[in-house]
Amino acid sequence: TRIAEIQKALPEGVKIDAFLDRTKMVNNAIGTVSTNLLEGALIVIFVLVLFLGNMRARLIVASVIPLAMLFAIIMMNIFGVSGNLMSLGALDFGLIVDGAVIIVEAILHRFKHLTKFQDKRISQEFMDREVYTSSSTMMNSAVFGQIIILIVYLPILTLQGIEGKMFKPMAQTVIFALLGAFILSLTYIPMMSSLFLSKKIDLKKNFSDRMMAKLESFYHKTLNLVLKIPNLVFFSVVGLFFISLFIMSRLGGEFIPSLPEGDFAVDTRVLPGSNLKTSTDVVQQSSKILMKKFPEIEKIVGKTGSSEIPTDPMPIDASDMMIILKPRKEWTSATTYNDLADKMSEELKKNLVGVKYSFQYPVAMRFNELMTGARQDVV
Repeated sequence: TRIAEIQKALPEGVKIDAFLDRTKMVNNAIGTVSTNLLEGALIVIFVLVLFLGNMRARLIVASVIPLAMLFAIIMMNIFGVSGNLMSLGALDFGLIVDGAVIIVEAILHRFKHLTKFQDKRISQEFMDREVYTSSSTMMNSAVFGQIIILIVYLPILTLQGIEGKMFKPMAQTVIFALLGAFILSLTYIPMMSSLFLSKKIDLKKNFSDRMMAKLESFYHKTLNLVLKIPNLVFFSVVGLFFISLFIMSRLGGEFIPSLPEGDFAVDTRVLPGSNLKTSTDVVQQSSKILMKKFPEIEKIVGKTGSSEIPTDPMPIDASDMMIILKPRKEWTSATTYNDLADKMSEELKKNLVGVKYSFQYPVAMRFNELMTGARQDVV
């Protein structure tokens, strides 16, 4: 509203335009978190449906996922932990349902041994007793498994500075979710199993039982075969290990992959001591070359030197080119941000000599400057 008012007072031909819009980056982050959480939950539920033979048991175990998530969100709210790409994206629903699966499997396993009650209904009192006995037997295993997972995340809580700000929320969120699942496994799961599992004892084999029988049969045959050729197996594994070491040494890697922000910030440098006209000419020429070659570009805005209030002190020979990109689905020259940046960089180097270009993302570049005073990931 205020910008619209100011616009009216400006001379003809002058327009206020917010060229760097962070909506794309925020939407990318939210989209990634949403996809991770949804796909993670669906994969775990699919595995439960496949391997847990009892439909009611599947629903009871699957219900732990939203409840543990709700517990984690409540705790995040209480302790002021931010819900971001790092914290919410790290949630592993497979770990969360671990304790619940152990308890429910133990209850179903106990029912399989109640042969004298075949096709009979058991009383609620008898059901409570059986659930209590089987849950108590497996409680130590369920608790011990989840404590081991919790311990793994504790060292992350000791991180300080930038690393602490980035990784602590992840560890805290996972710990909250695991604590929620831990409490639910000890209380909610046995109670729900007692109330909602069928009171009619049915010992007939279902699809999951038959599938597990086939898998066990295949495993036993494979195991017998492997035990007959131990030397071949041993040297094959050692050989594969060394091959994997060689491949890993050639891969390269990143400590933290960069978040695609949706636009590029290109640090453009001409020879030190160059005047203002040289810098602005280079930015204009670079813009024309890129706009002509790459239809993915919506517009390019150049920024040279420092403003009157130098919040971002830069010499006259340094410029920032903000390359505003169209939505990714409209791209034709490349499929990923890295590929597009490489192609743009090659095109510029081919046409302009003596100019250095560094393709980064706007927020990431500012972050690097704040941390190290330089504009690259490694200094």
